[in-house]
Amino acid sequence: MVEAVRRTKQIVQIGMQRRSMPFVRKAKQLVDDGVIGRISMVKPMWNWHFTEWLDNSPLAGKLDWDLFLGTAPKRPLEPKRFRWWRGFWDYSGGNMTDQGTHLMDVVQWFTNSGPPRSAVCQGQVTGNPDAEAPDVFTAVFEYPQFLAQWTLNYCSTYDFDWSVTFQGDKASMLLDRHGYRIYKDPGPSTEPWSHGGKPEIVAEEQDRDSDTLHQQNFLDCIRSRQEPNCPIEVAAAAVAGPHMANLAYREERKVKA
Repeated sequence: MVEAVRRTKQIVQIGMQRRSMPFVRKAKQLVDDGVIGRISMVKPMWNWHFTEWLDNSPLAGKLDWDLFLGTAPKRPLEPKRFRWWRGFWDYSGGNMTDQGTHLMDVVQWFTNSGPPRSAVCQGQVTGNPDAEAPDVFTAVFEYPQFLAQWTLNYCSTYDFDWSVTFQGDKASMLLDRHGYRIYKDPGPSTEPWSHGGKPEIVAEEQDRDSDTLHQQNFLDCIRSRQEPNCPIEVAAAAVAGPHMANLAYREERKVKA
């Protein structure tokens, strides 16, 4: 895909919409400025009690099943595979490469890193037993200077939606759909649990951004011929780790780059 794009003069914008949100870009600048210090751990997370459409009742209207399958293995029509194609390995990388690519892009963008060195993953098909891809999992990614622990649970609304926590030696940043908050690190502790009380917030900003800014950036770049906020190379780097994690899950091993 990278080679195909670079053989042309076309403007290609990949849908990592957080790269066009001013509050996220401001949070990225604070990390670059050293506000949270050296990062040791990043925790992207997505919680959603999601009802997937895995019933096999007849589809309304007409469907060109052969066109839908494309180059995937041929099989008889199964409406559940059309309703929730992301639950099957023939058509996608499951939830790992869906939401995972978005959040792992934020991880690599904020830490100025490329794809991880290695990945391990454990997961389960919990809420939708007819699916193949797990809807509950944890993957751990090894980077040269930090670890990232990516957790998804599509069977619970606790702490609903996405978040990414960056833990540094000066402060920690929680980035989510509400905005960002930076919590000052209280410093070394001589005894466990000795830093009681609420952590001090040293900076915060609410999300007031439009969800159309990424599309607008694409249109602006078509006119200006400038690179968009998320060019193809960025997206390829973002999905590399999730692909490694899927291999680790399916083959029950540690996958190295």
